Amino acid sequence: MFGISFLPITSYTHHNLIILSARNMNNLKLVSHNLLDKYPSGSTVNYLNNRFYIMGDDASEIIVLNKALQEEERIAVFTKGSSLRSEKKTKADIEASLIVSHANAECILFFGSGSLTPHRDSAFLFNPITKAIEKIDYSQFYYHLRSHFSQLNIEAATLVNGHFLLGIRANTSNPNNFLAVTSSSVFAPLYKRKIEIKLPSAHAIGISGMDYDEANDRLFITFSSEDTSNTFDDGKVGDSYLAIVEDVKRKLANPILTPDSLIKLADVDVAFKEQKIEGITVIASKQLLLVADDDLGNTRIFNLNF
Repeated sequence: MFGISFLPITSYTHHNLIILSARNMNNLKLVSHNLLDKYPSGSTVNYLNNRFYIMGDDASEIIVLNKALQEEERIAVFTKGSSLRSEKKTKADIEASLIVSHANAECILFFGSGSLTPHRDSAFLFNPITKAIEKIDYSQFYYHLRSHFSQLNIEAATLVNGHFLLGIRANTSNPNNFLAVTSSSVFAPLYKRKIEIKLPSAHAIGISGMDYDEANDRLFITFSSEDTSNTFDDGKVGDSYLAIVEDVKRKLANPILTPDSLIKLADVDVAFKEQKIEGITVIASKQLLLVADDDLGNTRIFNLNF
């Protein structure tokens, strides 16, 4: 099973990584959790101008929520078929996104996972004001990434210090998670280098979401366990985790990144049990919104304070 259960101890140190149970996180609290109405497979979320923009990896629309987490609208990205979920073999597989400045506006750049060429080798630039969506061919960029990563599967993204960080997910045959550091050119990003994310050997989990709190130089990364040996097939869902990295800009200069803490979310609240956390966004310095996909076509959101 990909993802060994959380170690039954309160805390311990492993290569400077402090693993905490909920008993040590008294200020970590689930405020609310909601099931979105008929919205499939939430995979990534951004908070921009008091609104949440969520995209599912097999959804045809962006769903927009207001600050009270009420649905405001849905914006079509792809042609809607007869089924709520897009066909797996041909879907764009949007799994990651980040906020960029483009043409004097703050936009959201959605990334296809790159796990199946050519269908998943595109990005989509979305302007929340005009609602315009531009498809960008990333095939050459992803081709270059594949020369550095044996199985390309982009599941997380954020912007730090003028660079894109793209989270490359592990699986049972490739157990290491990486960050690809690239330039922040929207239409032609360039690969710079890679950083391995160092986790305890007992935690075979894959990166699933990421966001950067610039005000506090803090990186939030979500991980989930899934019993699959490749980038295409789904597997049995296990536990999800939240990792926190402090002093990020300095640490990203190193080839290995070790989180300062790693929390099993089901220890925070039982509502996280069997929920595959796929995306995370920073609302405020101590407030997060997480998005989960249960692999059954449902999307649930979790409002978390710490």
